[in-house]
Amino acid sequence: MLDSSYSRSLLMTAAAAVVWSIGGLGIRIVNVSPWGIVFWRAAFMGLTILSFLIIRDRRRAFQTFKKIGILGLVAGAFLAIASTFYVLSITHTSVANTLVLQGISPLIAALFGWLMLHERVRAETWLAIIITIVGVVIMVSGSLATGEFLGDVFGLVTAIAFAGNIVVVRATRERDLIPAACLGGLLSASIAIPMVNTFTITARDLGILAGLGAVQLGLGLCLFVTGSRNLPPAQTGLLTLLEIVLAPLWVWLFIGEQPTTNTLAGGVIIITALVLHTLLKSKVYADASR
Repeated sequence: MLDSSYSRSLLMTAAAAVVWSIGGLGIRIVNVSPWGIVFWRAAFMGLTILSFLIIRDRRRAFQTFKKIGILGLVAGAFLAIASTFYVLSITHTSVANTLVLQGISPLIAALFGWLMLHERVRAETWLAIIITIVGVVIMVSGSLATGEFLGDVFGLVTAIAFAGNIVVVRATRERDLIPAACLGGLLSASIAIPMVNTFTITARDLGILAGLGAVQLGLGLCLFVTGSRNLPPAQTGLLTLLEIVLAPLWVWLFIGEQPTTNTLAGGVIIITALVLHTLLKSKVYADASR
């Protein structure tokens, strides 16, 4: 029988991935410019997390922000870049391409960890990186023909920024970096302000973007941070792969956006590499904990 705290953590982490997966569909169905989406989504994310911190920490909320330090600010900056380019990617290529490219961020993080933190990269990780590069090349080659190459580049920037955030979080694992996520949302919104042509928006679109910022990002992040604390990193990685699978499924079911042949071929290669790599890491973790 599973421990209740472990089961709760498992459900919360899986729920975070499911909540995150609605982002692509939400962005697709609003009639707002890309930079307008970035602004409203990020602003609601920042305000939601700020409200959470004020409710949780009350008078100590300001002190919580001070404790994140310089590295916390760096983590927030990486998150702002990732959040911004995620939207720009989805508005310039398919949801499937964006999500699959975003999914390689743990492997990029492994490279960053090797270069900056001198962490050992195991043979299975190098193999997964090589296989993933093949999958990315197949996906991007298809985008050259459809004119979606720029969106794929934005997707890679998203993955790199997420990887940077992962490495910083790993280097500061004893700190509470939820305030950094709040700053990331507010920074992303600030970056978008000069780029937005008009802040006029319908009530429908505002409601959807408020949901994306508050629920998809804000709630999803709180679920993930709370749930993943009690899970092995490899298992957390496997659960978050749900987002890559579900996000293209939602846009296919609701608005008929079908992945191209190259996206499917490259995506299958990348997801297979990620799953096998995560399972191998899970086995290594289990053997080491015996």
